[in-house]
Amino acid sequence: MTDEKVLAASNFDHNPPVAHNQYDDSIRLFTAAYEPLFDMAHASLRSIAGETAGILIVGAGTGMEICTFGQKSSGWHFTGVDPSAEMLAISGKKIAEKGLSERVELVNGYCDDLPESCLYDGATCILVMHFLPDDGSKLRLLQSISRHLKRGAPLILVDDTGEPKSEEFWRTVDAWRTYVKTKGADPKLVDEGFSGQILKRLHFVPEGRIYELLDQAGFEKPSRFFTAFLYCGWVAVKN
Repeated sequence: MTDEKVLAASNFDHNPPVAHNQYDDSIRLFTAAYEPLFDMAHASLRSIAGETAGILIVGAGTGMEICTFGQKSSGWHFTGVDPSAEMLAISGKKIAEKGLSERVELVNGYCDDLPESCLYDGATCILVMHFLPDDGSKLRLLQSISRHLKRGAPLILVDDTGEPKSEEFWRTVDAWRTYVKTKGADPKLVDEGFSGQILKRLHFVPEGRIYELLDQAGFEKPSRFFTAFLYCGWVAVKN
């Protein structure tokens, strides 16, 4: 059964960090190398999953993974799950515009809502887990993904990472904040975004803890393929 904390933290209909129609602009502003991240995630996934695969997209959001991957890998079919009906509506429109609808199933819900018999050749969980506290909620999310993957299937995990008690963490935050401001954003809005959203809503854990959680959820051989300030991307395989 899906944990109530997962429901509360990850449903953008109930608890949106920004308005749904502003999400795409906001995430591109605050996430360095946003488009290259998805290109690299696709390459990391395809190198293991192959040219023909069923891919589970956890937190399908506004459809960035499906639209990017679907155009690059014509032999992939997708199941995208997300608790936000409004985000999925945006995603569905984009998917249709790209001509990908026949290869996509969108599910308004969570991994636990999928039939146990649904097993995939690969999965992504991009910019989702950092909304969950490390009180068992992060682990339960990874376990729910693991249950729906075939043995040897890759997981692409992208999340914020770091130790908030360390000097390095705050140096990186300052550099990240400066980066966003130098892109032409209103400095006041940037400061509010960091203090009111990023540093308040996101639950950072060190990279070593990420590896522990992956191991506990049944994944092995994690390796990092992406870093942009506190955002990191890893690929691991279901053991």
